[in-house]
Amino acid sequence: MMSSRANPGSRQRQRASGAFAKGLGLWRVLKFGRALGGGSMGPHLRFRSFTDMRLAIVFSAALVVLARPVEVQAAAGLCPDEGGTRGRVVSVNERLELTLEGGIRLKIAGVDPPRPTPGDPELDARAQDRLTQWLVGQEIVFRQLEPGLDRWGRRIAYVFAPAAGQGPEKAPLPVGEAILDAGLARYEPSAAARPCRASLLAAEAGARTAGLGLWADPYYAVIAAADRPSFAEKAGTAVIVEGRIIGIVDRRPRIMLTFGPRQGWDFSIAIFPRNSKGFEAAYAAVAGLNGRMVRVRGLLDTRFGPQIEISNPDEIEVTGQEQDAQVAPAGTPAPR
Repeated sequence: MMSSRANPGSRQRQRASGAFAKGLGLWRVLKFGRALGGGSMGPHLRFRSFTDMRLAIVFSAALVVLARPVEVQAAAGLCPDEGGTRGRVVSVNERLELTLEGGIRLKIAGVDPPRPTPGDPELDARAQDRLTQWLVGQEIVFRQLEPGLDRWGRRIAYVFAPAAGQGPEKAPLPVGEAILDAGLARYEPSAAARPCRASLLAAEAGARTAGLGLWADPYYAVIAAADRPSFAEKAGTAVIVEGRIIGIVDRRPRIMLTFGPRQGWDFSIAIFPRNSKGFEAAYAAVAGLNGRMVRVRGLLDTRFGPQIEISNPDEIEVTGQEQDAQVAPAGTPAPR
């Protein structure tokens, strides 16, 4: 049985701020490692100090929910704290999708599940097991982010669940962040996940830095834009590439971001906006990225030189200290 409920109270979200990103490292292990029911994906998943544990408890207890409906939050670019409709989890599959009582299937927004790798053919199964231990039998709360079902019959949603051992009176945790923070998945850019992009990326970055979960597998290492041997090995797979943009070219209907002088040899990003208005907005968004270090994720195509095609500049992440630099003003025109 599922029922809708109102959310009492609201607060300003701070997860996109530098303070949140710094704080994540303090409370990440209890908040998310414990939420996943203990256990391990291997020797790289580890717990930290009791001080961090206490900070985690304080932080989790401080979470409250937003009162706005999800449609208003998405329009305002807000990442919800909690949410919306209740349901009980009956199973978790290898894609980390949840099936609820009544047959509803949920795709957790912003989560790209792991795949088996040559060095770890059980990687996806262990992630599934960890999430199963945490969520099966639990009552969760979810906010559906898009009307209807996607092409695979799923509802795209933010999902919230209590940490292991917590009672229903405790504020639930964002399951997507927990999964990323434990290294059980990578961040997946999408329109649905965009309001929570900063907090999801911060969770992933913490796991990657600590070498947790899938980040302990060399197959999942971020590829340097100049690393051609790695491109050859991972053609046709979803990868993350990092490097410095040296040129931005208008080749309508696409925008090309180049990482080297040799077209067809050096890595590049192709952006294909859906229409002319979208093209102008996309060009304005990337115009200030020339010379910047960025990270992009997507399917690697090597047919005409290593390239990733994306549909939105949101799929490009400015890295390191350059995150604080100013990107192009909104009114920057595209060249003709």
